[in-house]
Amino acid sequence: MFLFDFNWQIQHFLNQFWWPLNSLLLVIAVITAYLAYKKPIYAAAITVVFLPGYLFRSYISWLPFTFLEVLIWLTFLGWAIKTIFNFQFSIFNLARYKWPILLILLGATIGLVFSPDLQAAAGLWKAYFIEPILFFIVLKNVVKTENDKKILLWALGISTLAVSLLAICQKFSGFSIAEPAWTGPENRRVTSIFTSPNAVGLFLGPIVAIYFGWLLAEIKNLKSTILKLLLIIPALLAILFTISQGTWLGLAAAIVFLAYFGWNKKWTTAIIVSLIILVLIIPMTREIIIPIITFQDTSGQNRITLAQLSWQQLTSSPQNFLLGAGSLGFDQYQDQARNPLKIEDLLYPHNIILNFWSETGLSGLIGLIWLIVIFFKQGFRRYKLLMLGIMAAMITIIVHGLIDVPYFKNDLAVLFWLIVALI
Repeated sequence: MFLFDFNWQIQHFLNQFWWPLNSLLLVIAVITAYLAYKKPIYAAAITVVFLPGYLFRSYISWLPFTFLEVLIWLTFLGWAIKTIFNFQFSIFNLARYKWPILLILLGATIGLVFSPDLQAAAGLWKAYFIEPILFFIVLKNVVKTENDKKILLWALGISTLAVSLLAICQKFSGFSIAEPAWTGPENRRVTSIFTSPNAVGLFLGPIVAIYFGWLLAEIKNLKSTILKLLLIIPALLAILFTISQGTWLGLAAAIVFLAYFGWNKKWTTAIIVSLIILVLIIPMTREIIIPIITFQDTSGQNRITLAQLSWQQLTSSPQNFLLGAGSLGFDQYQDQARNPLKIEDLLYPHNIILNFWSETGLSGLIGLIWLIVIFFKQGFRRYKLLMLGIMAAMITIIVHGLIDVPYFKNDLAVLFWLIVALI
């Protein structure tokens, strides 16, 4: 049976329905297992809908697991059994993605070996690398048509609904916001089912970027457009209410990318240049924007300190430079080096490059960069608005990832590999 890992107010509410909810999760798991063998694309879609399902947690003896992990394993095993029985031995047919994946797995495994907390690191190694890549293998084999992609895209949209609607409710009620400091009406920041506003943006931002591209691709289909807007608008409102500058920046970069490659390059450039000039000319906007983009505000200074601590650790020895700090190694290091009055206890350096370098060493970092290069090469070869939307999602991840952690979280790791698989 699953326990609910939510803020206490949500958890108290859900605990009243503990048996019905667990029964529902069991039914969903059984349906997923059946579909994984019969129609694996639908099993994959159910898994995508339940990306936030990692907040339902359980144990078998000493082994912790989440509902999201259950769905991933059921999907993979059902598909693998069907593949073997049908003599379609394509389980490890990763084509051009093979070597980047192997480098990432090598780095992640080395990071596990050198972790200061082997048991905790083993759980993260499983949830952040092994299971998302197994899911990626399934997707690369079962997503064969545009319709298959659209099934997954609708599943992605549905997965945002509960997150978005709860965030909107929080904005007007203050209900179940993770931190008391964010509950006041003057400085309210929504957290939805997560523990921070940034987590809401990291999850919703890339999905909204995909939907923008998809909306433009099918704008003439009125029914489809209305359905997409019913998913996009709540997600955009939730992102607005997070007051997450990283999410706003990432989504703005995605919109610029879509406009430049999908609309008009000259007009997009002219508009961006004009906006920059206006920001610099108008005193009020200049006073607000410049401290943010130059990292002079409190949040920016914290990010600089985290980057400095990470760089100090990585350059402290040849082993650290080559192999990284080990999984969760940065957390231990910064906990000893940080000023607790200025920097909160954080697991990662909050920069996608330093995050991967610290956790997976140069091997994992090179694998990540190689994977992203292949991703964009493939995307531009299939130059369509939907493909641009999927690439815009990766732009959102990368840009937001310059100041946050867009991968090292259960749902975000699976979302990353799903985006790669869709290209």
